[in-house]
Amino acid sequence: MDNFQIADWPARSHGGSRAEPTACQPVENMRIAYPAPAPKAIVGKVAYATSGPSVGSATTIGLMAYDQSGAERILSGLHASLEKCTSYDGGVPARTAVQAVAAPDAGDDALAFQLNTEGKSQPDLIAVVRTGATVVLFITASGTGAPAELPDNLVTAQINKLERISGGRS
Repeated sequence: MDNFQIADWPARSHGGSRAEPTACQPVENMRIAYPAPAPKAIVGKVAYATSGPSVGSATTIGLMAYDQSGAERILSGLHASLEKCTSYDGGVPARTAVQAVAAPDAGDDALAFQLNTEGKSQPDLIAVVRTGATVVLFITASGTGAPAELPDNLVTAQINKLERISGGRS
């Protein structure tokens, strides 16, 4: 894809971490790419922006295969978590504030949120998109000092490719 250098990414961490309060656990699970329930399969990539408006940022992409009900449960759990979770302890040795932001206009269901961890200069941006039985995780971090912005062209390209391969939206 133009403007991005794509490389492999180890898509699944080696263990979970606890979030307190527990209402924030689905958010923390996505931060570490360790969703519950676990996907049947997961493939990861990282896209480094080499030019354009996202230059200096990196977006990790995790494609997670579920059955339809499992994929829907992941998104419904995240929606419920974002309604209750404003900050939590766990995962990193500092308090993390959570803020829902505009979701990408993609897939069958989507959401997005920022994680601002104390002591970190810029928040990370996480978007989760469900297309059929596949959940796609995008985590963008800025290396420029400017706030992280989800590269819409990257999200659109990845979701369109997935929908072409899988035969479209559910």
